[in-house]
Amino acid sequence: MQTESKIKSIPCFKHEGSFILFINIGKQNTEFVCDECCVDLKALNSDQELIHIKNALRSPEFFISKLNISSSLKEYLIKLDKCNEQAMKSILKDFETKITDIQEILKGVYQELKCHVESILNKKQKIREELQKIIQFDKFTQFAINFIQLGDQINPQAIKQNEQILHEYLQDLTKNNYQELNQKLIDMLDRIKREPRDPKEDQYPQYRNLEEQFKQLNAKQIEFAKQISLINFGQFTIIYDSKLVSNQQSQKIINIIQSKLNKIVTNFSQIYLGTRDGLSGQAFWNKVQGKSNLLMIFKSKSGYIFGQFSPCQWNQNLNAYVQDNTMSSFLFSQTHDQIYPLKDANKQNAIYCHQSQGPSFGGGHDLQIGLDFQNGYSNLGHSYQSDQYQITTKNTHLFGQTTPNIAECEIYQVILT
Repeated sequence: MQTESKIKSIPCFKHEGSFILFINIGKQNTEFVCDECCVDLKALNSDQELIHIKNALRSPEFFISKLNISSSLKEYLIKLDKCNEQAMKSILKDFETKITDIQEILKGVYQELKCHVESILNKKQKIREELQKIIQFDKFTQFAINFIQLGDQINPQAIKQNEQILHEYLQDLTKNNYQELNQKLIDMLDRIKREPRDPKEDQYPQYRNLEEQFKQLNAKQIEFAKQISLINFGQFTIIYDSKLVSNQQSQKIINIIQSKLNKIVTNFSQIYLGTRDGLSGQAFWNKVQGKSNLLMIFKSKSGYIFGQFSPCQWNQNLNAYVQDNTMSSFLFSQTHDQIYPLKDANKQNAIYCHQSQGPSFGGGHDLQIGLDFQNGYSNLGHSYQSDQYQITTKNTHLFGQTTPNIAECEIYQVILT
């Protein structure tokens, strides 16, 4: 860029032979500085922000990220700056290379499986040949040929004779209550089993290589999905209407939902606000009935903020627990900055739907709020994992008291793509 080249040639009047490279933004003044100026500033323990002019001219995202904006905006813009043409082309090139590798490996897998099929068929043929010897299969075949040769002739004596010969054959084959036959078969199969074979036969090296390549491809796909999410503001979604959840907490909630469901959060639609719609079971069920992917946020009168997300559908007429096969349900406490994921062994107890109760989560229940939004209790740790934290009073941990005493409740339907 012509502007960049001109700036590179501007000398620093403080240090001979050095040229302007940075902008130094201070509280009292802003100045152009060179690399030697930066050394002086460092010696003065200056905490002033330096902006590399070349990078700032290249990217407005980089420039704005260096200003004193909010930490969440700064983090987003830094990530956006790194999502440049070169980085995206590199990701695309990696995809192309990986797909080509997989195509070649697939050919090897086919040849590998083909060899294994041939080996299986060869073993089967060996077993068949041994079986023919053990049961003298040629005799049985001859009986069948003799019987067919009788044709349409009604010859009871010939049929009787064939039956007698066949019976004697079977009697000899199954004598001693099949013990000899069983032993011969076991010995034969054991002998074939102990025959030397190709050590690669059970290893499937090409197939294992393919599995590893697919894992790598999936990792690249996840990284690519993050870039897409970034451009679609998936990594900068904020629950804008929430008066309870902080930006930091909302980002944590979004990240957990996206990682567990492998989908992108695109929006939050507020469907219930306690102080507006009424803190009652009737108002609650009127808003959540038939809906899924709900994020519920509560504030107790003690000032504690906590909540839960679940993809499960709410149905007041169900009067039963609802299972979450996605294992994406979780409880959280913003007050304690803690997340409590659903236990795999208790996935059938993700939420509890009953018309005589308000929001209820987990068997036990881990969190139960009554129809009046004042009564209820918490048995945290029953279906939702809390052992990772040193919680001494689980019944008051979420509320700050023994009963919920809800002062506010926000419920959002999470929109995913």
